[in-house]
Parts: sequence; structure tokens; C-alpha cells
Amino acid sequence: MARMIIVGLCLIVAAALGSALYAADTHLLWASDGLTKVLRSDLPPQQVQSLEAGGARNEIVGAQAVLRTSSDVASVSCAITDLRHAEGSSIIPKSAIRLQWVRYIDIARNSDGVPADELVAKAPCSIPDPLWEDPSIAIKANQSQPLWIEIHVPESAKPGDHSGTLTVTGTPSPLTLPVRLRVWDFDLPKERHLSVVNWWNFPGVGFEKVKPYTDPYWDLLSRTCAFLVEHRQTDINASIGLIQESGNEQTGWTYDISRLERYAQVVFEAGIRRIHLHSVGRSTAGLTEPKSVASPIESSFRRLAEVEKLIRKRNWQGRFLVSIMDEPFIYHEETFSQLVDRVHRTAPSVRCIEAVEAEYFGKLDIYVPKLSHLNLWYPRFEQVHREGSELWFYTCCHPVGRYPNRFLDQSLTKARCLFWIEYLYGLDGFLHWGLNHFAGSNPYSEEGISQGLPLGDRAVVYPGRNGFLSSLRFSAQRDGLQDFEYLWVLEHELQKIKQRVGAEAFWLDPRQRPLELCRRVVQSFHEHTRDGQTLLRTRQAIAEEIETLHNGPLLVVQTSPPEGSVVPAGPRNVIVRALVDPGAKVTVNGKAVGHLRPSGYFQLSYFMPDGKPTLSVEVEHNGQRRVATRTFVLTD
Repeated sequence: MARMIIVGLCLIVAAALGSALYAADTHLLWASDGLTKVLRSDLPPQQVQSLEAGGARNEIVGAQAVLRTSSDVASVSCAITDLRHAEGSSIIPKSAIRLQWVRYIDIARNSDGVPADELVAKAPCSIPDPLWEDPSIAIKANQSQPLWIEIHVPESAKPGDHSGTLTVTGTPSPLTLPVRLRVWDFDLPKERHLSVVNWWNFPGVGFEKVKPYTDPYWDLLSRTCAFLVEHRQTDINASIGLIQESGNEQTGWTYDISRLERYAQVVFEAGIRRIHLHSVGRSTAGLTEPKSVASPIESSFRRLAEVEKLIRKRNWQGRFLVSIMDEPFIYHEETFSQLVDRVHRTAPSVRCIEAVEAEYFGKLDIYVPKLSHLNLWYPRFEQVHREGSELWFYTCCHPVGRYPNRFLDQSLTKARCLFWIEYLYGLDGFLHWGLNHFAGSNPYSEEGISQGLPLGDRAVVYPGRNGFLSSLRFSAQRDGLQDFEYLWVLEHELQKIKQRVGAEAFWLDPRQRPLELCRRVVQSFHEHTRDGQTLLRTRQAIAEEIETLHNGPLLVVQTSPPEGSVVPAGPRNVIVRALVDPGAKVTVNGKAVGHLRPSGYFQLSYFMPDGKPTLSVEVEHNGQRRVATRTFVLTD
């Protein structure tokens, strides 16, 4: 029997329904993936479907189901069973699964600068994004209503298939959908290998009744930080004004640092890694004015000295960052670099980070250019990265065009691709300014999340009754960060093999294979797939390669040039190096390899015939078989 390929969050055909789908008084429930923005007008597919998902232990797996009714329904609710392992020996409890209906934002315009073929829908229309807080929702006739599903895969979960049933009630008769989760045999790291911050306004719109620095305030801070950590955000921002200053130049200054200390204690205990403090400088004129210079805010520098004392007192080295002035321009380069030096003198334990609009800003610890500027000025930023500075990128109301971003009217694939770009270039972090910077009084509106900016640029979470609520876009960010960790795990496993084998693995570059897979999804800072299934299939391929490295038979293949390279005629000589289990039987495109070293290492030159761009390596060991393929682009 052919092995069923489980595409993470794919759709599996079970039986044809034909025209019965569209009969009167029909109520339908079908599966969708975690990358589709289901529009109200979307129609069900022609087949009944199971909801299929895949994830590693310690991962949050996102998927969707979609309900459509032929008549109004006042209230529908949903429930899911435990997911039971195929062997019946273990379960993923339903308490580890979160079900949330998806809300819509009505839009009257589209984001400026985004080509029409890069939009999920043309305005005016409604676009799904916020996740609904209540367990039930009203359904209008002939409008598709998605349900967002999150499965928190326990660390104890047994590898293999787990099955259960999703049920929707409130319709004339209950609707059910089979659910199957494939648990991959590896752990998603608890440690975050990419730094992420979305600047917030805490507590912000929706929490005006929470009095600052009271017990409810600290409780809300703890819960919202835990929510951010669950979505793999590592850092938050805070005002340096949390430090209260009193006095004057004549009598001297005194400081009360207790608010910042309590703030830091709460967020660190919730799992946040670092705090970004704003700001110790300002521009003396408009950012694009040639006469403008970067000028210190003396009261902020005085407070910064108190931060250094707090760090030393609490042993919080490495946990505070500070910015000088947001988005310094080319005219600020010299004066800005002087302020960077002053920060390092004033607070040696505080690292300096900035979202920059030019190239030369002194000894910044963390450079954060805009994604499009990182693309245009990459050689300079690559240099500072090599010299020891961290290199992040940020998005905001730019870039537009065909770059990936997280605008409301763009696809979720674009939002998720951002973190594949991070891996492709070996970057260190991501920044966005707008976690919850709402405008006006209604955060669940186009104006609330977009005023004056591309759609959704102001916010990616929403206020609920007891804390922040997620969105499709924020969930896609988390899923993209988990994709990044898949690539990291594959690299890490290959690094361990290289260290174990020793000298005869001198050739093995642990990043080459993850990069080959990564390039199936993103090819540069702006070139990326628009097909969500390509991303999901690639993610599955990464998971399968990690599993095989754990479980065998061992097959590590590295080619020169890498997979996907253009190989012109001349002849086409591809160098193949590989590691297998000692004593294994190996063939390359059907021809036996008979010169394995005791370590299991072999190498050969393969002359690729015209019209045959794929190289296939097959290994058999202890009754198990594995095949690795590498495909190239052949030209004359």
C-alpha cells in the first residue's frame, strides 16, 4: 500500500457529494488549512473532507474548519473529542485544543501600493482576521463561517496518527468532521532561536478601567506576556519614563525605579526575554531634513544610568535594550553614532537597538533595517553582521509591492514567509511597531486597525474581556516562527551528525540541506511562493527528514552544486557526498555504490545526462529503505 503523504494542514478527499452540496436546507462543514483566508462567498469543495494536520511535540498546530448554512442560524457552537493515537495507547486531550470562531473586518479600500493580484479580495468586502471570544456565534444564510482550531501538542505525545471528531451544534442536526493529527517524532525547541518584538501600547484600548500599577494591572501584564510568549514573541517594549525622576540641577536628582523593577520582574517571570526601552534621543528637525541632527534627551540618559544600577543589582545583564530615536535618516549618521557611544558609556549592560533608514550608525548592537532596505543595502548590513552586530529586519506600512508583509488584505502565506526569509539569510530577529496601536473607539474596524496606513498595520491582536485575543495574522506569525524552528532543528541534527562522525564529515555543511528546502518557499528578500500548499509540503518534507535522522536508516546527502542550481551542459558533473549506516547497501540512480568507508561515508562524481535533472540516492539497512532525491535545472 502506498504510504499516505500527510501534508501539514492539507485536505484529504473521502467521498464525492456532487450537486447535493448546493441543495436547499443544506448545512455543511468542511476542512480548510491554516493559510486560507476564507471569504464569506467561498463555496464548499466537491468532496467530503477530513481535517488533516501535522506537528511536532511542543508545537501549536493551527487549522480551520468552515461552516455554511442555507438558512440563518441564531447560535452555533462547536466541540471536539480527545485525539486518540492509532494504537489506542495515548491521547491528546481535548483540553489541549482551542476552538475559536473567526470574525470579519469590513473594508472600504485596499492597501495602497499592493498589486491587485497580491490581494486576497478587492474592496469593498469583508476579510477574516480577529478570533471570536464567545463559544457560539450567529450564522447568516449562504455565508461561509470559519472556525480556527489550535492543537497544543504535548511534550509527552506519542509519535504517529491521532484521530478525533469535531462537532458543530445549533444547526437542525449536528455536523461532524473527522480530524487527524500526525505527531512528528521530534520536539519543537522551547528556546526561541529568533528574537521577535511587536511594539505594544500597554494596556491599551479595551482596558481603560485597569488602573496603572495596581494589582489588576500587574495581573493583566503577566497574562498578556504569557499570551505573547505562547505566540513565540520574545521581547516587549516599555517607556524609560517608568523610572520616576524628581529634583533639579541645583539640588540634585532622585529616582524611584520601583515601577520598572516590578514591570521587569513580572514580564521576565512570564517568559519574556528582553525589554526595549524608548528613547534617549530625538531629531532636532524632520527626519529627512539635511540640517537635522540626533540630540540627547538628558533626562532619559539620567534614567538610563539608573537602569544600569538596576541591572547590576538584579543580575539582569543582557535583558535590556534601548533605542535612541526611531528610524534615523542618513543626515543623522554622525550624531547618532555619537549617541550610541554615549549609551555604551552610560550603561554598559544595555544594548543599543534601532530601526534604521540608512547604513552607517556606529557601533549599534542591533541593526534593524526595513525589509526592503535590507534588500537594497544588504552588502553593508551583511558586513556589520559579520563584525558582530545582530541583524534584524522590520516591516511596517512598508514594504509594499510584491514584498511579503502582514497587511489585512494580503495572504497569510506572505505573513508566514517573513520568517523563512530570516532563516535564508541567517538573521537574528524581527520587529513590527503595531501590536495594538488602535485608532478611534472601535478596534474591530478598518479604521481602528488601519487609520491612515495600510490595512491592519496598526494592530495584529484585539482586546477581549480578560486580555488580548489573537488573529489569523498573529497566528500566522507564530506558525512562521515554528517553521523557522523546523529549519533550525534540521540544521542542529546535521551538526550533531557532523560532530559524531568527525574528520570524515569535513565536507558536511549543516545549513546546506535546510537552505535547499527553504528556497522552495523563499528565494530572496522579495521572491517567495504564493502557494500555501508549497509552504506546507515543504514544512512536511523538513519534518520527515528530521524524523529519519532520528529513526534511520541514516542517509545524509550533500551535492555540489546544491539542489535547485542551474547546471549548464559542459559536461554536467555533480559531486555527491553522503553518509549512511556502515554496511548499508547504496545505489545512485540505480547504480550500486561499492566503496563505503567504515564510517559510512562515500563520494562520487555523477555526470548528469541530458533531460534527466534528478539524482536519486537509495539506501537499505536492517530491512529499512530510504530514498533522497536532488533536482537541478538543466540548460544548454
